[in-house]
Amino acid sequence: MLVSSLCHPIQPFLLSGGAVCFGICNCVEEMLWNPYIFETEVKLVRCDERNLRSIPTFAIQNLPTGFYPGGKNFSVDLHRNYIQTVPDKAFGDLPKLSSVDVFGISLYDNRISSVSDTAFLGLENTRVVLDLGQNMLTTIPQALRILRNIEVLQIEDNQIMTLDVSMIQHISPLLEFSLNLTLYNSWPVELNNLHVEYLWLNGYSGNSFQNFVVHGIGQRGFELELIGTDIVDLSGVICNNQINLSKLWVYENYNVDIRPFERCSQGNVMQNIKVLRLSDFDISMIPNFVHTLSNLEALSLEFNNITEITANDFRGLTELTFLALNNNRITTIHSHAFDTNTKLRTLSLLKNMLTNIPNSVANLNLEYLEMDAIDCTCASLQNLKRVNATFAYDVPCLGNTRFVKDALAACP
Repeated sequence: MLVSSLCHPIQPFLLSGGAVCFGICNCVEEMLWNPYIFETEVKLVRCDERNLRSIPTFAIQNLPTGFYPGGKNFSVDLHRNYIQTVPDKAFGDLPKLSSVDVFGISLYDNRISSVSDTAFLGLENTRVVLDLGQNMLTTIPQALRILRNIEVLQIEDNQIMTLDVSMIQHISPLLEFSLNLTLYNSWPVELNNLHVEYLWLNGYSGNSFQNFVVHGIGQRGFELELIGTDIVDLSGVICNNQINLSKLWVYENYNVDIRPFERCSQGNVMQNIKVLRLSDFDISMIPNFVHTLSNLEALSLEFNNITEITANDFRGLTELTFLALNNNRITTIHSHAFDTNTKLRTLSLLKNMLTNIPNSVANLNLEYLEMDAIDCTCASLQNLKRVNATFAYDVPCLGNTRFVKDALAACP
C-alpha cells in the first residue's frame, strides 16, 4: 500500500518450504527485509505458532545437511507461542556457526517474564537483531549486557516499569529501538542516554515531551515515530534545537496541538526534517508551515479533514518526491497547486471527493498515482490525453469502463 512507504516496514517473504528440524521447526531460506539492517536471503529456523511452552534444544548437529549459513545471515523465529522464560544458552550451539553476519531472534508475542543472564551466551560479539515485543517484561533484561553488538531491539507492548540508565547506555548505539511508555506520564530522562537511528514509541501517557534529548548516531539525525499516545504538546521535540531529527511520523495521536509546528517551523529541527507524517490531526486545511519546509522529500497528511488544496500550500517544497493526501475530503485542487513540485513522483488522493483528475495533477511528471474512480467521459479526460499522462492510466472509472486507459482508447 502506498502510505506504508512512509511507515516503518519489517516483513519476511517465504522462498522455500524447508525441512523439518529440531523436532518441531522448519529450516527454510527466506528474504528478510529491514531498512536499517539488510535486504537479503537468510537461513531461518521457523518455530513460530507451534504452541511451544519452552524454547527447543537447538543442537547444531540437528541442522539439515547443507543448512549451514556459509556467510549468510541466520535467524530463529519463535513468535506467537506460549514461552514464559528464556533459559541459559537458549540458542545452543547455533552461535558457533561460522560466517554469520547478523543473528536474528524473534520472541514476539509470547508470555516471557524472565530472561536468564546467560540466555544469549555465544552471541557476545555477533551483530544481533532481537524482537521481545508483546511479552510480560517489566524492564529491559539484564541478559542483554552480554551482547556487545545489538543492532535492533524491539521491546514494545511490554509493561516496562523501570529503565536502567546503564542498560540504555550499554545497548547504544542502536539502529532501531521500539518501546511502549504506557506507564509513564512524563518523559523518562533515562532514554536521553539513547543513541539510535530509528525510535518507535507507543502508548505514552503524558501530554508533553519536556526534557526530551534523544541522540542520533554520529552526525546523522534520528527518525521518530509516535503512535497512539495522549500527547498534546510536541514542542519538546520539534522546538528543541538540541536534537537532530530527520524523519517524524505522528499518527493516532488525536489530541496533538498543531500550533507548536507553526511556531517552530523555522527552527533547526523542522528545517532538517526530510520525511513528515501528520495523520489524524482533524485539520481542515494544509497547515501554513508546510510550504516552508524546504528540505522535505516525503509528506503524508492522510486521515484529516482537508477539503481544498490551494496554490501556495506546497509552494516551497522543491525536493518533494512523495505526497499522500488520502482519506481527506478534498473537492478542489488549484490549477497551480504543484507548480514548484517538479520532483514529485508519487501522489495518493484515495478516499477523497474528486471525480476527475485536476489539470495540476495531469501536468505532473508522476510515476504513480492513486485515486478513487473518476468520471471517464472523453471530455473529462482531454487534459490527460493532451499531456499523455500515462501514470493515470490505471485509475479506475465510474460506470462500466474499467480504467482510464480503456476510456482513452475509446475516445476519438
